[in-house]
Amino acid sequence: MKKVVMGVTNSLSITLLRGQFKYFSDKGYQIHLITSDGPELNDPELENVILHTVPMKREIALFSDLVALIKIIMIYLKVKPDISNVSTPKASLLCSIAAFLSRTKVRIYSVIGLRLETCTAIKRKILYVIEKLIIKLSTLCLAVSPSLKEALITNGLASPSKIKVLASGSYNGIQFDRLKREEDAIQKTKQTYSLKGPVIGFVGRLTRDKGVNELVQSFLYLLEKIPDTLLLVGEFEEGDPVDEKVKECILTNPHIIYTGFVKNPSSFYYNMDIFILPTYREGFGNVLIEAAYCYLPVITTNVTGAKDAILPNETGLLVEAGNELELYEATLYLLNNPNKAQEMAKKGHYRSEENYPSIRIWKELEKVYQNV
Repeated sequence: MKKVVMGVTNSLSITLLRGQFKYFSDKGYQIHLITSDGPELNDPELENVILHTVPMKREIALFSDLVALIKIIMIYLKVKPDISNVSTPKASLLCSIAAFLSRTKVRIYSVIGLRLETCTAIKRKILYVIEKLIIKLSTLCLAVSPSLKEALITNGLASPSKIKVLASGSYNGIQFDRLKREEDAIQKTKQTYSLKGPVIGFVGRLTRDKGVNELVQSFLYLLEKIPDTLLLVGEFEEGDPVDEKVKECILTNPHIIYTGFVKNPSSFYYNMDIFILPTYREGFGNVLIEAAYCYLPVITTNVTGAKDAILPNETGLLVEAGNELELYEATLYLLNNPNKAQEMAKKGHYRSEENYPSIRIWKELEKVYQNV
């Protein structure tokens, strides 16, 4: 029986790995999970997973990071795993050091994004050094998209031979059974939030990096021509806040619906007409694939990760990050050309269904586990 230690910083990240724990447990792997404590650890899917809770902070915190590192090293020495597979920045750093020091032979770093892309000055340099160290300590990197692999190479962080992309990309694939159309839930969401007119949708963290400032401004331009609705499914984040005037607009404008965090956004997708993710960086745009599966034309930015999730002018439109006017024009184009939007939506659905089911990623990852 192969022992695999997996590590994520926050227990909330476990939701990004739905199905994977059970798949590998059923295949005979003994899965150990290192993460911070949280309600997600009560998930029935973790029934056969051996949990190790270690408090970890997202931002740099020298003392608590050192304490966490010592605890994680002890876990690796006790478990003696055959494989270490870690992701998210803090867990990746601490677990990679522990795996190296404990002489774990197979040390996989699942790269789900490159945070330094949107940082400047000293913070960028610090993140670069950390990223370089994690990759140096790893025996293999799994990038979640082709363009992320390219970014790692272009930035001099890793050689092409050390990086692999599983299947067509993504971290865990998409479990499409969660996105099935359920009319009762769709109607309940529609009535609860009084959704009417063309609905422009967004799902994700409401942050500067996600392009929420530009999304709101482009929507206000659009509102002068079309009486539509902006549906924001997600919550604000203190670490990367949107502008105060944008936050005030979101909370007070009657044409903007703010839902807060939603565990399963499927009924919200089916109440949208267009889906927009005007992000500045991604590892891979899972929400773009989910939206496309729900028959939505999508608009996103020509940046790492996001551009892999669509076929430009076939399943959606690409705009430049930070360009609110271009975003407005793309949205207006799809609203004024419903036949083209519908054609994109259909192509997007079939592309998502064919290329991104979770089982494809799991099988590719299993091959990696077997061959390393």
